[in-house]
Amino acid sequence: MKKLFYCLMLAAMLLTACGGAAPAATNAPAAAAAPATAVPATAAPATAAPVPTTNPDSVTLPTSSEGGKVVLWGWPTQMTRSLDEKGDDKFVERVKAETGIDVEVALIEQNILSPKIKAAFPAGTGPDLIATDFDVMGPYWGFMEPLDSYAEKELGADWRSKFTDTALTELDLVGQIAKKPGLALYLPGNMQVLGWTYYWRKDFEKAGIRAEDIKTYDDFIATCGKLKAAGIPPMLGAMHPASLVDYYQTLVEVAAPGQMEQAQVGKAKFTDPDMVKTFDFIAQIHKECLQEGAIGAETGTVFSMFHKGGDGAMIITFTGTPWFGFLNVEDAQTKANMRGEYATFLFPQSKGLAATDGGVAMLASSKNKDKAWQVLKWMTTGKGAERHAVNAGQPMAFKALVPGPTKTDFDKNLGEPLYNALTNGPNKFRRVLCVDVYNSLTKVIPGVVTGQITSEQAAQEVQDSFDRACQSWVQK
Repeated sequence: MKKLFYCLMLAAMLLTACGGAAPAATNAPAAAAAPATAVPATAAPATAAPVPTTNPDSVTLPTSSEGGKVVLWGWPTQMTRSLDEKGDDKFVERVKAETGIDVEVALIEQNILSPKIKAAFPAGTGPDLIATDFDVMGPYWGFMEPLDSYAEKELGADWRSKFTDTALTELDLVGQIAKKPGLALYLPGNMQVLGWTYYWRKDFEKAGIRAEDIKTYDDFIATCGKLKAAGIPPMLGAMHPASLVDYYQTLVEVAAPGQMEQAQVGKAKFTDPDMVKTFDFIAQIHKECLQEGAIGAETGTVFSMFHKGGDGAMIITFTGTPWFGFLNVEDAQTKANMRGEYATFLFPQSKGLAATDGGVAMLASSKNKDKAWQVLKWMTTGKGAERHAVNAGQPMAFKALVPGPTKTDFDKNLGEPLYNALTNGPNKFRRVLCVDVYNSLTKVIPGVVTGQITSEQAAQEVQDSFDRACQSWVQK
């Protein structure tokens, strides 16, 4: 295991994911671009469609056409880019040079991508490929082309054994949701683990805090108090859809251990008293740990503040493996911080979330399936995926892609615990179900934090979203 870990560490990128997700996180997520002093690889590339600020209907995306370019929809995350050493996106050029295939890429944020999916897929007017994650697709996985025959031809009959167990767990669930059990409706790309807190080692040392002593939620709140008493701002946070959902996914396991999995299949409710407490915890952390105005802060600005030092001892926004990308950003100080100044710990009493950050699927309606498969393969197992691993330090679902170590304290302080969390223990795939639940969480959490609605009202809105939109497709 140790040897495998040390094969996996190198450097450069981020998620928005999670979107999250950035919109992930979870997962993930796609994150807002950071300032010029610390630009993660999630800054929107030149090939991306402009991120709309008004009505999603105002954005027109290219669609599959027979004999035309392979059209890829996605959101601005690592899997949809291929960055050179200057941070410029070379995705289109590299696909052409290495596969001979012309590709057109349209990238928009997840919250805008969702309604586009909802309108296009049932009508058969979507792209050839979509790079996305579990939360956004929901029931629309059913419109994907099964990839088993393609994978068997290219990778052998045992092709599933060549991907990580966590990725396969998610892949199997997607097949069940789409009512196509046992079929692969996408191939997983890069992997992420969320729910891990980063901290400045020197701040903890100054305040006399040891991360290994933070074993309960109450211990975490007390840690914020100790940092304040030492004159150190405890924690930085930001407003991003994926970041908010990551908070929920992390803290629901503290408030109601194991209940999220039950709620996802209708055997528990978001309105159950212990589930409701999740919102109370989120509000408490914003009040007692985060900087003033965190619920409205821009993600890139907060990243820059954290890397600069002095504004927050801890951060949980898009932490875990998405942060590996900051190893190789242009800013020399950020690089140095990542290699030796930070360490990490799992949020106490939580489980963490290990999942595919970005998978790639082929639409059943694609008019260019053979070419689309070649691009999909390039992105998930080929040269494109290799660059994510080697140049960006990303753990990949395809086991053969293993970058080398940084030979710095990063390997010990951040890399090893995060990679171990990704592949071992309770840090397994869990999600918040369909996009309607995801979107509902991003709307109600700010209301709870600012005192505009109660935790009970927030939980009811989320449950209503589940009842309205998810019941018809979740496996009971």
